[in-house]
Amino acid sequence: MEWVDVQIRRGVRERSAAKTTPSELGLLPVEQRELLTLWVRKDNASRGRDSLLKEGGQHRIELSEALCDWLLREGWINRKEKLIGGHWQWDALTWRDLHTLKQLLGVGSRTQRNESRALLLEDLRQWLSGLEATDLPSQHRGLLDDLTHALSSLEQDAAQRVEVLEARDRWIRALYSWCLDERQGTRRDFALHAGEHTKSIGAGDWKWLEEHFDLERYGVSHFTPMMWVAGQGKLHWDERTVDLNAVSFLALPLDDVLRVKAVTATPAHWWLIENRTSFERQAQQLADGVLLAWMPGRPSTAWLAAIEHLAQFAPAPLRVSADADPAGVDMAWGLLVFSAISDGTKS
Repeated sequence: MEWVDVQIRRGVRERSAAKTTPSELGLLPVEQRELLTLWVRKDNASRGRDSLLKEGGQHRIELSEALCDWLLREGWINRKEKLIGGHWQWDALTWRDLHTLKQLLGVGSRTQRNESRALLLEDLRQWLSGLEATDLPSQHRGLLDDLTHALSSLEQDAAQRVEVLEARDRWIRALYSWCLDERQGTRRDFALHAGEHTKSIGAGDWKWLEEHFDLERYGVSHFTPMMWVAGQGKLHWDERTVDLNAVSFLALPLDDVLRVKAVTATPAHWWLIENRTSFERQAQQLADGVLLAWMPGRPSTAWLAAIEHLAQFAPAPLRVSADADPAGVDMAWGLLVFSAISDGTKS
């Protein structure tokens, strides 16, 4: 590689590749492309090493170093370097054609980003203004106040990147629909509801959501999801057994329920109760031939899979107890037609 070195002072030089600035981006790994997109968002002609490494994060220091070397070789930057301990270490870089590089990466100007930001916030503001607290289940009607405060924080953070703002707009709307449907589940369930997969929401966005919303209150659990059950029967895992009749009721991790190999029980019916207090009261006085489970609001996909797994070993008619409101009726009907639980007898 042929370099052009300009001596600034003793032990300090500016190095560049002996080539013209590229007009195409060339091959670049996805991780480096994402990091470079982050680096070029500021319109500064020069960037210091410390600030660039900070933007990349401690977990991407090696990636940052490799990206800087690539930019130098490709001719995108001039690099200021200092002689330290007999080795040249880069201290800052100057973009040779930041405008073209931004265009190739699809990064707009500061004016364009500000316009996009303003449009996003206005759209979110209009959406929020059209919501009515009475549309939400009674236990979630405080959500609108939380949404208003979250919007206010986004409006005040003028330095927020557009793509981060877009993501948080999605999480806000997803949380509203989650509460509207009275869903319950883990963070993985919510991430799948809000995005394309169970890891759609990154650590930074989870932290932001925690700061503005009581996620547990809104049915997004951070802890291991459980199934609360009672009745006369035994659950078997290979050579291990849990006797439900030994206690009034107990909680089992859903993942463990899905590993049950057999159920020793001949129930007259399954009984799913939405109200937790009612569940505990009925469990204390449960009649023979009943397998009882507490149904946590609108059940998550994981909870439904677990109850289906148990029911295949002990099929019986299904009874559902839920609030006599539209949401409760909809939830009960959805369970009653859940063929893996019911044997065709509905009550």
